[in-house]
Amino acid sequence: MPRRSLGAHVTTFATAATGASAATAAVAVTAIALVVTACGSGKPASTAPAPSAKPVASASASAPEPPLPPHLAQFPGLYVRKGDQIVDAPPADVAVAKSYPRAKDKGPLVDGHRLTLLSAKRQYRVGEEIRVIHVHEVVAEGEQVFPMGPKPVRGELVDGKLVTPTVLADVDPFQPEVYDGVVLTSPAVDYNWEITTYRFSAPGKRQIQWRLGKYASNVLLLEITP
Repeated sequence: MPRRSLGAHVTTFATAATGASAATAAVAVTAIALVVTACGSGKPASTAPAPSAKPVASASASAPEPPLPPHLAQFPGLYVRKGDQIVDAPPADVAVAKSYPRAKDKGPLVDGHRLTLLSAKRQYRVGEEIRVIHVHEVVAEGEQVFPMGPKPVRGELVDGKLVTPTVLADVDPFQPEVYDGVVLTSPAVDYNWEITTYRFSAPGKRQIQWRLGKYASNVLLLEITP
């Protein structure tokens, strides 16, 4: 028996409906057309909504930072001289000093001692004040550390030239000449050295380093822009 297309069924149904009212025929043809559309697409007339995508964990989520060693876990304070008085350092300087425990750019460890220079940023404008924080960390056990201050800075170089008093010969560079304060036993850290300040009058790259005998800090690389 020959097969007949769905289109032929629609035509036949429409012709048979001539005795009915026009409205009834129109409804019947519309119903058949819906069936044809559904059958031709190969899909049911109504589809369920697509399932929502599951959240994906961010690949950039960083692992928690490891705990700090006890001597770096608490900040002992930072002080500056104001005339004849010793007062708390400005909050901006304290914030820079507090960044030391997690800082990536630190000085090398030499015989259990580490010198590090810190600044608020690495790019400054011509004439803008640059404030340099000095940190002395002792990780070797059993040494004396003198954390009170601020103590004078010796052996600081800018672009390789000495700009502070030189280091005294045959003297422990970390022990103050005159000291009446707390003495810690290492491991310990000392933030209380004078904050050195600089202003440069021309653009360019500058280098600042702190050297005390065989001990040398990281090199603070600064860019001075117009």
